Amino acid sequence: MSDSTARRVLVLGAAPEDATPETHIMAGPWAFAGQEERFPGWETSFTICPPPFADPDLLAQAQDEAHTYAISRIDDIALRLGAHHGADLPRAFWEVALIPWLALCGQLLVERQRRVQDMLRLFGDEELEVTLLPGDCAFSFHSTHDFVLHGAQDNLFNHWVFSRMIEGMVPAAWTVRWAQPVTRHSGAPEKGLRHMARTLLYKLPFPRVKGFSTRRSLLYSLALMANRNSADNTIPLDRLRGRMPQWCFDPDTVLLPSIPRSFYTTPLPRRVKPAARPGIRVASVASFYDDPYRFHLAAARAAGTRLVFIQHGGNYGHVRTYGTSPVYEYNQHAFLTWGWTSHGPHKGNFVPVPHAQLQELRGRHRDESGRLILVGAEMSTFNYRLDSKPQPFEFTHYRNDKVTFLEALPEATRKATLYRPYFETRSGLEDAPWVLRRVPDVERCTGSLDDHMLRCRLLVLDHHGTTLELAMAADVPMVLFWNMQHWRVCPETEEALGWLEEAGIYHRTPAAAAAHIARIWDDVPGWWHSAPVREARARWSARYALTTDDDFDRVWTQTLRTL
Repeated sequence: MSDSTARRVLVLGAAPEDATPETHIMAGPWAFAGQEERFPGWETSFTICPPPFADPDLLAQAQDEAHTYAISRIDDIALRLGAHHGADLPRAFWEVALIPWLALCGQLLVERQRRVQDMLRLFGDEELEVTLLPGDCAFSFHSTHDFVLHGAQDNLFNHWVFSRMIEGMVPAAWTVRWAQPVTRHSGAPEKGLRHMARTLLYKLPFPRVKGFSTRRSLLYSLALMANRNSADNTIPLDRLRGRMPQWCFDPDTVLLPSIPRSFYTTPLPRRVKPAARPGIRVASVASFYDDPYRFHLAAARAAGTRLVFIQHGGNYGHVRTYGTSPVYEYNQHAFLTWGWTSHGPHKGNFVPVPHAQLQELRGRHRDESGRLILVGAEMSTFNYRLDSKPQPFEFTHYRNDKVTFLEALPEATRKATLYRPYFETRSGLEDAPWVLRRVPDVERCTGSLDDHMLRCRLLVLDHHGTTLELAMAADVPMVLFWNMQHWRVCPETEEALGWLEEAGIYHRTPAAAAAHIARIWDDVPGWWHSAPVREARARWSARYALTTDDDFDRVWTQTLRTL
């Protein structure tokens, strides 16, 4: 037997067509993304490196290191970009302009390095063959958004990142094969009338925000302009520093080539003059990915404007460790929430206020379809944010739980069930086709999820997220189940889940949820309107899905005038 035949192959990218469990080790589940049918049963038959942050304390530590590293790089990246633009801009500008992308980079680098360290620990003494991509590959990204879609979630780019980390510490037992260099330039500037109109609306003190009409944007902009409060609650990023990561490679080999092209091509002001009377403006969450818009906000912040963000989804206030929001949204002058006032260890000026999306759906549920709707979450095989959700390989267990739940339902209930998958993603596990092949009497849910949700007999969620809060506001009967070891939540949410568990809304296993549904299916309204369920829903909604009996616009204008 030749040396190459005797060695197993460590696969850093996509699984080759001839891969077998006997001959190949997979660095992670992304090896099978988009080709699961070619390798049936891969999740149990192949050796796959374990998730590095299954321990929630390690995940929180990794996030702290990633954020600290990101904050530490603001000044030198600012010097680089300032020299390119001939701009002399204050630190306040660069904190807003750079931190979303830097935080994403930091999280990617910390997570991928930990994976490499685990590979070396587990297989460093074994005679393996590994193929690396050379350093002279050329990857570039138009924007922060492109970096996420075509970088952090891309198999080839991650293969290149792993290669940069491994090349300087290859174990003596390993044999390295070098692939040919590749070139990939992703993304292009957005153009068109729609983009121009959106850009104009972004310049309002209260821009177009999901759920809020143009009329409200104009009305609330006037309210912000009437705000005479001079206090600034913004938390400087240096106050959020923690522990720096210890690198086993030069992170600049990945970070510097990944600076989005828009950072160089978007015009920047040469200088910013302090405003005579700094105002307050609401920032759309679109600024996280829309670099020119974020640079516009950064210039306003540099002039003294205080920024306010508004909660736009359901993970805020829930997850134990939360991606990038603590260093971009929570630390601004105010963060307007859907009811909660604290989120674990994260710092911020949290102001509860009813949201237009929730108010619009308030009490609108009517059982007209007789359907059970099961709604799923994203199942990415790459961590592109360090959030407390199932780690990439753990999503295989999460996916199995869907089938366990559906198969445990009574036949008549199962035949009334629709499954709503998450949007298709670049590196995601196969979703609806995989589930529906195994439970063929369940149909796929298509069209407007809101319409299905408002007309169903029962909504079932196997994760916490935006749909949970919208459904609570709409008073949709629901049953929840998920693995608390995978979907880690902060203490405040753990307490609130206890209310739902006592009322029979939340269950810890798919089998328990299915058994409960079997008991209530013939009279879901009777159960949903029972006193314990009413109380649990009311308590949850007050904290996480707040609506109001008062005049909605008056509540908002008063809040904005006094922030």
